[in-house]
Amino acid sequence: MSSKLPTSALLVLLSIIIYSQSPVLLQLLGQANIDKTRLIKWSNSKPLNNHDCKVMHQADACEDVKIHYASNTAFLACGDPIGRTNWYPCAGVRHPEKRAEASFREQLFKYDIKSGLTTKLELEGFDGDFITHGIDVYEFPDDSTKVHIFAVNHGRTGDSIEIFSHNLGSNTAKLIKKVTHPNIKTANGVSAMGPFDFYITNDHYFARGPLRVLEETYGPFTWSTNVQYCDANNPEVICKQATGTFPGANGINSWNDRLFVGDARNGTVTVFQIQEDRSLTWLRQIDLGAAADNINILPTTGDPIVAVFPTLEDLPAYLDNVRSLGKDFLVPAAALRLDSSRDYTPELIYFDDGSVVSFMTTGAVDPYNRLFIASSVLQFGGFAVCKLRPGAVV
Repeated sequence: MSSKLPTSALLVLLSIIIYSQSPVLLQLLGQANIDKTRLIKWSNSKPLNNHDCKVMHQADACEDVKIHYASNTAFLACGDPIGRTNWYPCAGVRHPEKRAEASFREQLFKYDIKSGLTTKLELEGFDGDFITHGIDVYEFPDDSTKVHIFAVNHGRTGDSIEIFSHNLGSNTAKLIKKVTHPNIKTANGVSAMGPFDFYITNDHYFARGPLRVLEETYGPFTWSTNVQYCDANNPEVICKQATGTFPGANGINSWNDRLFVGDARNGTVTVFQIQEDRSLTWLRQIDLGAAADNINILPTTGDPIVAVFPTLEDLPAYLDNVRSLGKDFLVPAAALRLDSSRDYTPELIYFDDGSVVSFMTTGAVDPYNRLFIASSVLQFGGFAVCKLRPGAVV
């Protein structure tokens, strides 16, 4: 069913569905028919590349990580695990009155790969809520001294993309633009294309209200989520939908003229070709055998590194057991490499029973320093650094 269906008509249809509990009507409305047995392919895997890991407790609840290889620096978007059990809209948690006011200011961290030092970045020129999610780092071709950090923000007044300028080696990040637009409504991942333009995924159709509750209850729907391209180079921000819809668009990243979009519901990564006008041409879809979260890129080959959930996700249980995640409540973690030399065939490169990082939402490989950096959106001790054996990932 078209995502352009008027909201009033959609509300009527959903009301009828609730009253009748009709599978036929749900199908007509576009409910995605997903065979969940497809999503547990890696559930019985043996431990892999988790033999020498150190959990970092300087930062908690790090939903995403991006490595800036030239400076040996990993950037992480982190937050408050307890606060997220009360306000984290992307997880269906919307009770701001229950979240401590001070916890509405979450953090960006940097991890120095050479020294092992973790540092919280001081955010300059920033006021208001900062509830982190996906991030990306833009490198300037003509200036190796600085980067722009793009960060999804789930503030109480609505979602935005914050663009910070960071001088490499410093401990500060200065806000240079807060990007808002009606099409940035349920932002999840962000992929920077220039100093002020980017792609995002919206991981739901409705941002709030009764229709959002109904979407969460009866979804996913085939039209629920999408990819937007936003150009914020000028005072007037332009955002437009860049491609078709997905049941659960989530992680996103790019390499040269390829854009990769992970689906957290359907267990796929879709590969697009980026056109000069930033429109997207569908190339192929890869079945992962597990639900996909964030995507990083292996810098030596351009292969996507995809964090996946090897067992079926049970988010309510994770939220209820935040204090125990990675301790006595373990959620298996896995990451796949999509080998571009073999038509993006998925290959397991990391597996752990959750003792290192539970409910892992991202994994990044540093092939130069032979490290795997994993992080979790809800765990205390929000990220881990694992040493890789020679030849583990090339």
